[in-house]
Amino acid sequence: MADENVNNKIELFRTPDTEAKRRPPIFAAARIIPREKSPDLASWWRTVKRRKGIILLAWLVTLATVLAACLLQKPVYRAKTLLEIDRENPSLTTPAELLQLDEVSDAYLETQYKVLESDDLARRVIDQMSLGNREEFQTANNWWQWKFSSSTAASDKSSAIAAGGSDGAVREAVLSAFQQRLQVKPIRHSRTVEVGFYSNDPVLATGVVHALAASYIQKNLQARWDATQKTSEWLSKQLQDLQDKLERSQTDLQKYTTENGLLFLETSKGTSESVVNQSLRELQAELSKAQAARYEKESLYRTRNLTDYGSMPGPGENKVLQDLTVRLAELQRQRAQLLATFNDDYPKVIELQNQISEVQAALQREHQHAVDKISNEYYSAVRRESLLQAAFQEKQRQANQSAEKSVQYGILNREVDSNQNLYDGLLQKLKEAGVSADLRASNIRVIDPGDVPFTPYAPKTALNAGLATVLGLALGMAMAFVLEHLDQTLKNAGDVDLFLHSATLAFIPSLNSLNRLWVAKLSRKRRGASIAANPLGSTARASLAVGAVSDNWESHKNSVLAEAFRGLRTSILLSKGHQPAKTILVTSAQSGEGKTTISMNLAISLAQLGRRVLLVDADMRRPSIHNYFSQPGSQLSRYLEGQASWQEMTYPSTVKGLYVLLCGPVPGNPSELLSSERMRSLVNEASEEFEFVIFDSPPLLDVADARILGSLLDTTVLVVKGARTHRQLAQYARSQLQSAGANVLGVVLNNLDVRLDDYPYYSKGRLSSAYMRV
Repeated sequence: MADENVNNKIELFRTPDTEAKRRPPIFAAARIIPREKSPDLASWWRTVKRRKGIILLAWLVTLATVLAACLLQKPVYRAKTLLEIDRENPSLTTPAELLQLDEVSDAYLETQYKVLESDDLARRVIDQMSLGNREEFQTANNWWQWKFSSSTAASDKSSAIAAGGSDGAVREAVLSAFQQRLQVKPIRHSRTVEVGFYSNDPVLATGVVHALAASYIQKNLQARWDATQKTSEWLSKQLQDLQDKLERSQTDLQKYTTENGLLFLETSKGTSESVVNQSLRELQAELSKAQAARYEKESLYRTRNLTDYGSMPGPGENKVLQDLTVRLAELQRQRAQLLATFNDDYPKVIELQNQISEVQAALQREHQHAVDKISNEYYSAVRRESLLQAAFQEKQRQANQSAEKSVQYGILNREVDSNQNLYDGLLQKLKEAGVSADLRASNIRVIDPGDVPFTPYAPKTALNAGLATVLGLALGMAMAFVLEHLDQTLKNAGDVDLFLHSATLAFIPSLNSLNRLWVAKLSRKRRGASIAANPLGSTARASLAVGAVSDNWESHKNSVLAEAFRGLRTSILLSKGHQPAKTILVTSAQSGEGKTTISMNLAISLAQLGRRVLLVDADMRRPSIHNYFSQPGSQLSRYLEGQASWQEMTYPSTVKGLYVLLCGPVPGNPSELLSSERMRSLVNEASEEFEFVIFDSPPLLDVADARILGSLLDTTVLVVKGARTHRQLAQYARSQLQSAGANVLGVVLNNLDVRLDDYPYYSKGRLSSAYMRV
């Protein structure tokens, strides 16, 4: 079974030999330096979360006791409504009122508060709701007497009613009872007031406050209605007079405009402008353009006699002149080339000279034509400027005359505008008064009408419940800390370091706390194939049960649990620097702590690196690996009894690089077999053929098998079930391994509740080997 990969070294995790001599092992460097302890608030919070059940129980018991006591008391209900008292604005606003701040005087508010408490308003509500016939207002109530009035006064009124006094006395008694239950509470630094009413009947209390608010608003509306009617009558009379005045001013303005021949046009800005002024502005704009054009033509006119045609601003852009200039330069160049060889009598030179003369004559003619064009355009611009200048002066004279007539026009126009504005404002006021009368608006507004108070005002159940909550939670937290102090289990890496003095190799979360959609129980028939498809394995004793829900391991290789076992793998590979342990024993203090699951998944995780890994089921008391790797011919017990070689009993699994050696039939003498020479030969030979050999053994405290294997193998991994394994059992298990000469590499914390704050990295759905600590 040996191949070329047997003796390969782990290059990814190896350091140079020179560095290995200078650098201590990774876990030796991570020793915690003792220091003075300070209050660990995070630890306290984790304790609260772990013991939330007892805290909730204490809270519920305390709360139930207080609520039962509150239910025995007769309830009293308080209905309330919230009113806003705004400033009472008059129908017509004066200039002084416009400058006033929008605020309400204290005197006005105090007056309104007294109106709310007035006898007239109370009698309206009493008559409207027939409160005199209610038993609550005819019988003295000791609680009300203590709350609102003296006991003697209430007793006298009750006696008067019982004695059958006059109707006036009865109405007075009902009125007094009503006012005792009524509460007008102004809200400080605001324009709001809260009106409350107390009663044993919540519906009656709500009806009273609603009726009181409605009567108060109705009383205010009636006063405003009368004032609005008088205001409307006065506004109608004033509006008719103002309309006559507006018509007269408009007539005077039209007559003056006609007599003086004034014509005004409305501009885009909505203002009126004289036609003369508008024409003058347009002429001024045209005159400015004409002057600018004349300046431009004059500049060309002054350069008309330049012999350099290309430098002339206007003609220089003439295409004909440019072409003739280029042609002349070319002919002159050709003639100069010929003269370098021939004399002036040479025919070709004479021909070129004639062409040069013709081009020069044409260039002169074209230049003269351009000069004439510049002159004509200049004279035309001068004439146009003169005409516009004359027209502008004439129009300016007319504008001056129109301005003298516009003075009186402006006076009349402003009078029309003033009358129009007054008329429009007064008409708007009249319309507002009519709308106000129709809407029956009031400066009193109900902000919150208030619903029926189903919760009693007294006894204060909510307040009592709050106090009971505080007391119950405090009691529960005290009990939680006491129980936490009495708890002797290992819960986190700090406990492992403190009580076992070992490194925490990995944190393995429990499946339930991960809140995943897996764990489907598979039949024993399918489990042999599912363990290869699922990199996490499953065991009933370890709460890490992982049912294979897919036949493809790729769907789970990036899961949180897979990352946890990769962290364990990394811890083992880095355990001894450049040369990690090859034979590894996975055991636990007692059964049900998940050692089989840890050993299987560790083997799978190591095989994922491309290493040859052998998984040996050395639990010859209660073997279970065969439930997941079904290999009928793989029987460790037969090899140890001398019936065959161990190579013949080893089979490859469906995970690439992973081989299994199952226990086979349970022998009668497992301790003797594990102590035999054949077992030693198996360990030595397997460590040569495989890069890693993982042994699953029985629990340490039940039998001696694990101690025997620990003395034969390179290293031992102790599995501890978080918050379940008693620390004294774990300490005893570790001491058993040390006494047997086993090399304890570290501890794997299994079945962790990652929802607690002890493991924040897990709770975010991530995993990191950085959680290893010594």
